[in-house]
Amino acid sequence: MRKMTFPALAAALFIAPALAGAQSPSPSPAPAPTQAPAPSAAEPRADKAMTAKGELVKVDADAKTITIKGADGVETEFAYSATTEVKGGAEGVAGLATKSGSKVTVHFTTDMGKKTATKIEVSGDKKTS
Repeated sequence: MRKMTFPALAAALFIAPALAGAQSPSPSPAPAPTQAPAPSAAEPRADKAMTAKGELVKVDADAKTITIKGADGVETEFAYSATTEVKGGAEGVAGLATKSGSKVTVHFTTDMGKKTATKIEVSGDKKTS
C-alpha cells in the first residue's frame, strides 16, 4: 500500500469537494416573494357600507345618535355627524326628532364596532296604532 504524505492528503481533502461541487451548478437563491404589508393594528379599518330599515324610535341630539327598531323588534343605535345626509326630513337630523315612529332606512358604516349613519331616508309617515 502506498503511503500518502501530509501535503498530498491535505490537497485531496480540500480539492476533491471543490471539484465535486464544480460539476453540478449550485442553485441560486430564489428571490424572496413580495407581500403586501399587513394592515397595522394602529390603523382602524372601516367595513363596507350597509343599510338598516326600521321605525325611528328616538333622536338624541346631545349624544348625536339615533335609534331605530327593526322588524325583528331589536333596537339599534347609530351615531351621526354634520355630514350625515337626511332625505325626507326637514332641518337635517335634528328635524327627525318630530318624526319618531316613522319608517326610515339608515345607510351606515361600521368602524371598530361603532355604527355611523352616512345617510338617513325617511320613507313613511308615523306608524298609526
